Amino acid sequence: MSGPLFDAVVLAGGRAQRLGTSKPQLVVAGARLLDHVLTATRDARATVVVGPDDLASGAYVLTREDPPFGGPVAGTAAGLAALPDGAAPWVLLLACDVPRAAEAVPLLVAAAQGSSAADHGRIDGVHLAHDGRDQWLVGLYRRESLDAAVARLADDQAQGGLAGAPVRRLVQGMELTRVEDVDGLSTDVDTWQDAETYARRARYGTGESRPARTFGRHGMSNLERWVDALVDEFDLDREAVDIGAILDLARDAAHRVERPAAPLTTFIAGYVAGLSAGEGADHPGLDAMERATELALAWDVEATLDEVAAEDEGAATVEPAAPERA
Repeated sequence: MSGPLFDAVVLAGGRAQRLGTSKPQLVVAGARLLDHVLTATRDARATVVVGPDDLASGAYVLTREDPPFGGPVAGTAAGLAALPDGAAPWVLLLACDVPRAAEAVPLLVAAAQGSSAADHGRIDGVHLAHDGRDQWLVGLYRRESLDAAVARLADDQAQGGLAGAPVRRLVQGMELTRVEDVDGLSTDVDTWQDAETYARRARYGTGESRPARTFGRHGMSNLERWVDALVDEFDLDREAVDIGAILDLARDAAHRVERPAAPLTTFIAGYVAGLSAGEGADHPGLDAMERATELALAWDVEATLDEVAAEDEGAATVEPAAPERA
């Protein structure tokens, strides 16, 4: 991609209280949220991820904000400090929960180029805005402007310094260009419903960029090598094993029913697919997973329990039949 040279900082250190699980590690549409976002950094000169130790990878520099869970401004400061010497003049700043960030980068780059040419280089950055709301954590900023803003907040101890500071204070006073996000590229994943919505969108083919996988030394992820080993062991067609779709089905079943439902559901869907293949169905695996997914997404645990309770109560009130007379 032609345009300004940039580094990337991905903020992945939040608590994810509404999800109740690690947001960057959450698998959505076949890949972790973090991996979706890392796709957006492929043209970056260097990438820093700010988050906990379990996110360590040779593909980027990992650092942690001080204090941990100190918020996006503290995370930004830690990310800037961890970038290598000879920093690029621009920094791509991203939250880890925006799976379509890769689609936003060309818009940001184009806006930065256009605004710089028109304003003779006076702008400090560009960012998306969706439905009237500024999305500062999907933005491209001048490195010197971010450094100056971090230093300003760090010195302002009367306002608490960096920890807990809102991003609004970080960008306050900057000359920024807003890029209207008409396609919802900056939509984040904050809840399980958000995750399900994005997974369905990806599953039924909308053309967005595929996420980057986390690869090992041999060019394949550990999960892919394991699946290939199983395929070889059981002499299966590798194309028939859609890792992303199977993981999506398992996640939907675990979330909407209960955790043990995940392996049971995928086993039953696979069993049905095998039977259907023997009967000559065209797409047995896809059909079985789609039907199971629809059932899982419509599942209402409390309603089901109420139905069972009603059946039990009805059975308990049935009077025994009178004995037949001789």
